[in-house]
Amino acid sequence: MVALVTSILVTALMVYLLVWYGKRRPTDRPTTWGEAMLGAAYVFMLMLLVFGIVPDRWIRLTDNEWGWSVERFLVTEGQFMESPILFPPTRIDLKKVSDIVVVIEHLIAFIGLPVLAMWWQKRDKAQPAAEPISDYGRPLVKGN
Repeated sequence: MVALVTSILVTALMVYLLVWYGKRRPTDRPTTWGEAMLGAAYVFMLMLLVFGIVPDRWIRLTDNEWGWSVERFLVTEGQFMESPILFPPTRIDLKKVSDIVVVIEHLIAFIGLPVLAMWWQKRDKAQPAAEPISDYGRPLVKGN
C-alpha cells in the first residue's frame, strides 16, 4: 500500500513540477542541448511511473495483500434477482476488477499525457490584447 501511494504521489509531484516550470520558463529562450536531454529523461521517468510502476504496484497490492483472485467474486449468477432476462447470468471476479482499474488508469494517462504535451507546446501563444471599446460598442481609435 505504501509503495502504491508513494508512486502516485511522486507521479503527481512530477506533473506539478512540469506545469510549474512550464509557466515559469520564458518561451522565447531557445532550448539548449542539456535542457533537452534533461527534459527527455524527465518525461521518460514520468512515463515509466505512469505506465509501469503505478499499475505494477496496484496489481501487486490487489493480488498479494488484498487477495483479489479469480476465486473471489464481485458478482455471481443470481446474486441480485433470479430473472435471467433482467440480469443475465454473469460472473465478475475481483481479478477482472483489478485489471479494469489498470485499464482505466492507462486511458487517463493516454489522454492526460498528450494534453500535457499540447499545453507545453502552445504555452507561448499569447492571448490577443483586447482593444478598448467605447460606450457605443466600437473600438477606440487613437488620434481622433
